[in-house]
Amino acid sequence: MRAIAAEAHNDQEYPRLNFAPYWRMTNDNLIELIDLVPEGKLDWSPAPTEWSIRVIVTHIILARYHHPIVPPEGGPQVQDVVMDCRTKEGLKKHIRSSWGMVAAFLSDPEKLDAVHEPLTGGLAPEYVEPEVYDGHYITYHRMAHDLHHRSTIIGYLNQLGISMDGRRIRPL
Repeated sequence: MRAIAAEAHNDQEYPRLNFAPYWRMTNDNLIELIDLVPEGKLDWSPAPTEWSIRVIVTHIILARYHHPIVPPEGGPQVQDVVMDCRTKEGLKKHIRSSWGMVAAFLSDPEKLDAVHEPLTGGLAPEYVEPEVYDGHYITYHRMAHDLHHRSTIIGYLNQLGISMDGRRIRPL
């Protein structure tokens, strides 16, 4: 599989895509979705084995703090983020601040083009890292992660009977 991926990568040149404004729109929509969560439902989930909205949003935030997106001066301490994320205001604060960090990474061509060491610790053996683990892949992976969990939050809000009329943006 890697040989096919490498061959496809080497055979074609692809134009750079400017998806940052759309990802920012999705980030703003995450904040809007948090605002829709009724008081007392932040820790609700449809089943005991599923993550709550609060846990999902905290997970999105913490996933953005992986190397190499974290700036050289470092991000906030994980325990501080987790403590702040107990409230809707804390979640929104960290969605905004973590987006600022991601946006800075996205706007730095050197960081995007740099090849990084994959963070393979803890991954199940069925996960395969790409042939080239560069900043483009890292940001693609983070954006896909955000979109994946955003859809779960939308599903939860629907199950809670919260209208999404006029609030469901179409990133995909």
